[in-house]
Amino acid sequence: MRTAIMLFTQAGCATPREAPPADSMRAQAPAAAPSTISSASTPAVATPMTVTEHGLGALRAGMTVGEANAVLNGALSVVASRDSMGCNYATWKGAPEGVSIMTDGGRIARVEVRSGTMQTSDGARIGDTEERIKALYAGRIMVQPSKYSSGHYLVVTPTVPADSAFRIVFETEKNVVTKYRAGTRPQVEYVEGCG
Repeated sequence: MRTAIMLFTQAGCATPREAPPADSMRAQAPAAAPSTISSASTPAVATPMTVTEHGLGALRAGMTVGEANAVLNGALSVVASRDSMGCNYATWKGAPEGVSIMTDGGRIARVEVRSGTMQTSDGARIGDTEERIKALYAGRIMVQPSKYSSGHYLVVTPTVPADSAFRIVFETEKNVVTKYRAGTRPQVEYVEGCG
């Protein structure tokens, strides 16, 4: 018991050690995990753009060319020598591979994907089979014969009645998607584009 009291007394009477300087404490502290919350000074991680019946990412069918240009940071231009209110194809500096933008009446009419790997929000892309498109959009596909080939037009109708003016149209040849487009009717249904 005497030994225990002595140990207790020695522990309680020990002179306190000086606290380390604040700078050395910060250096010894574990690093904080990176924040997943975005702020004005920390940009959010960019997500890949995908095509929906409304357009491509933030570029939406129905926007004015000016609104679309604001979304694309000034990268969109329409040839001035053409009728700006007629059907045209805009030039998008830095556009994703194979993507074209049709304008009509001074507004974005449709997004066309003619090549490349751009996919829809449901995962459809050029090279997919008709069966895969029908499975991805089950109950929403109208199959129409192609005007110029033995293929088809697979027309995807939206599920929300308020979106009835929008479509995605996949063109196929030999059961495989060769290109597709998304946007507003009637322009999204034009087989020849602005031709």
